[in-house]
Amino acid sequence: MRSQRKRPFHRFTLLSHAATGRLRRRERPAQPRLTPEEARRQAEIEHELLLARDIQQGLLLEAVPRLPGWEIHAISLPARDLGGDLYDFLPLGEERHGIMIGDVSGKGLPAALRMAVARTVFRYAARRGATPGPTLADVNRGIIADIPQGMITMLYAVLDLRHGIVQVANAGHHYPLLLNGRVSELELSGLPLGVDDDVDYEEICADIEPGATVMMYTDGVVEATNSRGEYFGYERLERLLIESATLKPRALVARLLHELRAWSDAGQDDDITVVAVRRRFERLADELYSILRDVLGDDRAGQAWETLPRPDDHEGADAWTEALPEIVKAVQSRFGRGLARELNAQIRLTLEEYRS
Repeated sequence: MRSQRKRPFHRFTLLSHAATGRLRRRERPAQPRLTPEEARRQAEIEHELLLARDIQQGLLLEAVPRLPGWEIHAISLPARDLGGDLYDFLPLGEERHGIMIGDVSGKGLPAALRMAVARTVFRYAARRGATPGPTLADVNRGIIADIPQGMITMLYAVLDLRHGIVQVANAGHHYPLLLNGRVSELELSGLPLGVDDDVDYEEICADIEPGATVMMYTDGVVEATNSRGEYFGYERLERLLIESATLKPRALVARLLHELRAWSDAGQDDDITVVAVRRRFERLADELYSILRDVLGDDRAGQAWETLPRPDDHEGADAWTEALPEIVKAVQSRFGRGLARELNAQIRLTLEEYRS
């Protein structure tokens, strides 16, 4: 958590993500021979942990919504079979949507149980529709009543989908990052949940311009350590995000996880959770050009955009759908089948969202 430095616990996660590959595992020392009954019981426990892991991950993945005009990607990688990080999304009506990310102290099964209770308490409080500050104060009282041991950091943001305004309150969590050509922190502090039942939480608002991204993360990102015990740190994170400024949420998160795996050569010490929310461009042509930059890179995208058999920039989704096969064919002839396939998939998904 933000207020604590954690000692490395060199275990490796059983979880992975399809886009990022598996994390490396250290060779385990030889275990003493078990009796048949002990082996049976150990197999049962491992099976139950796998089921619990699948349920936990399923709850997180199912929470990620598709919001018109917005692009979202979220991932959570526990350091053990079960984790204490959490995120959630809640529709609040009137084109408002709640986004939460949190970090429960501890690891493994105890943290996972506290995480499940914290998520339930949060959902109950957030559905009342209050702004982020009073909502976190309500969650805090519920946490103290239902989880007597252990702190929880939590960041809660309410997104105005139409106007692109995000309203944020923070209970001891890392500041959210706004990526809009540069990287800036939305600085707002607050006491972690579960410490004091009589605390209020302030709020701030920020505009998210078309093309900009808000990224939220847990301390497993900046506190990832290498074999020398050095933290990945905020400076490296900021530098990476500046270099990846044109990437969409899915590609941005994949790039971040790739760098964290390369840095954490001794293995994953802490749960890692990242939520990235991007506001799409209002004009379809601008959005499609940003996809081209995402897939091909800035230089090749600029060259290809001028020569592709594309509709006029003001035309809508139907015209682009009709032209897509020729666009993909031209990209394949110049840059290969793999990039053409990726471009085709991203453009088709985007066209469906703009059409709806």
